[in-house]
Amino acid sequence: MVTFIKDFIAKKGIWVGLSLLIARLSAFLLSVFVARVLSKEDFGAATFGLNFLTIFLAFAGFGAAQGVVKYGSGIENSLQKKQLFRYAFSYGLIYNLVLTVLMLVISGILYWDEFAKIKLILLFSIRFLGIYLVEQKKAEYRADLDNLTFAKFDIFMSVTALILGILCTYLWNLNGFIFSLCFSPFLIFAYNRKVSFSLKKIIFKDFKTKEFWRFSWTTALTTQIGELVFILDLFFIGLLMKDQDVAYYKVSSMIPVNILVLGFIFMQTEYPKLCQHHRDRKYQYQFILNYWKLFAVVGTIVLVAGLLFDNQILSIFGHQYQNTEIYRILLFAAVISLLFRVLFVYMLASIGKTMWNLSISAFLLFATSLSLYLVIPEYGLRGVSYVTFGCLALSGILPAFAYFYESKKI
Repeated sequence: MVTFIKDFIAKKGIWVGLSLLIARLSAFLLSVFVARVLSKEDFGAATFGLNFLTIFLAFAGFGAAQGVVKYGSGIENSLQKKQLFRYAFSYGLIYNLVLTVLMLVISGILYWDEFAKIKLILLFSIRFLGIYLVEQKKAEYRADLDNLTFAKFDIFMSVTALILGILCTYLWNLNGFIFSLCFSPFLIFAYNRKVSFSLKKIIFKDFKTKEFWRFSWTTALTTQIGELVFILDLFFIGLLMKDQDVAYYKVSSMIPVNILVLGFIFMQTEYPKLCQHHRDRKYQYQFILNYWKLFAVVGTIVLVAGLLFDNQILSIFGHQYQNTEIYRILLFAAVISLLFRVLFVYMLASIGKTMWNLSISAFLLFATSLSLYLVIPEYGLRGVSYVTFGCLALSGILPAFAYFYESKKI
C-alpha cells in the first residue's frame, strides 16, 4: 500500500486531489452560505433547476471530453493531439447546442404551465454552455498528462466561482445566486483565452472518428444515466413534495455525497494508468486490493466521525436543519459507494466494458424511479433515503460482480 501511495504522489496525485477537494469544498461552502441566506423556498427552487440541468451535464458535447481523455492520452504526436483537441471541441460544441435545444423543449413539455421553472432552466442553459467549455479544457490537460496544470486550472475555477457566488447572493439573493452560476464558468477566458474552432475532417493514425464518438457517447450515456440515478431522489421530491423538502434533503445529503470525492481523487489520477494495463489482470487486482486497504480505513474514520458529530455537522447549515435521521442513512450509503461504486465503475471502463456500466445504470434508473414514485406518498423523505441507500449499494455491488466476471477473460 505504501508503494501505491508513493506512485499516486509521483503522478501529481496530491495536486489532483487538492483540486478536487477545493472544488467540492467550494461548492459545499457556497451551498452552506446560500442555504443560510435564502429562504427554503428559494433555495429549493434553485436546487430544482440545478438538478434538471444535471440530467444533461454528463452528456455535454456528446461526451467529447471523455473521448479526448481516452484517445488523446495515447497520442504521442503533438500535432495529431492538437488536431484531436480542435476536432473534438468543434463538433462537441455543435452537439452541445443541439442538446441545449432538446433540454429547453423537454422543460417546456414537462412544465408548460409553470413559467417560473421554464425561465430558470432557460437561464441555466447559459451555464450548460459554460460547463462544456470548462470540461473540454480539463480533458485536454488530462490528455496531455499534465496533472499539475489541470489542478491549477480547476482550483482557479472553483475559487472564483465561490467568491462570485457569495458576493452575488449576498447582494441580490436568489437572482444573484442564479447569475453567479450562469456567469462563473465563463471565467475560463480569464485563465485561458485560446479557442480553436474547425470542422475540418481529420484522419487519425490509431483510431477512426467513428470509434472516437462511439466511445464518447457510450461513456457519456453511461455517466448520464448514472448521474440521473443519483439525482432522482431530489427530482421526485421536487415533483411530489414541497420546495422546503427539497432543501432539507439536499442539506442532509450534502456531506455524504461529498465523501465520494475521496475515491474520485485516486481513480481520476490512476485511470489513465489502469487503461494502459487493461490486459494485466495481476496489476488490476493488486490495485483493487490496495484501494480497499486504504479506503476501508478512510471509510471507517469517516463513518465514526460523521455519526459522533452529526448534530454539529448539520448545525452549520442553520438551526432549521437539525434532524439527523436522513443524514445518518445517507452516510452509511456513501461509505458503501466509496468502497464499491467509485472503484468498479472505473475498473470496468479501464478494460473497455462500459456496456456493463450502461446496463446496470439503466436498470437502476428504472428501479429507482419506480421505487421513489411508490414510496414517497407513503413514507416521505425517510422512504427516499432508504431507496437511495439501496441504489448506492447496488450501484457498487453489481459492477463489482461484472468486473470480476469480465476480468477472468483478460
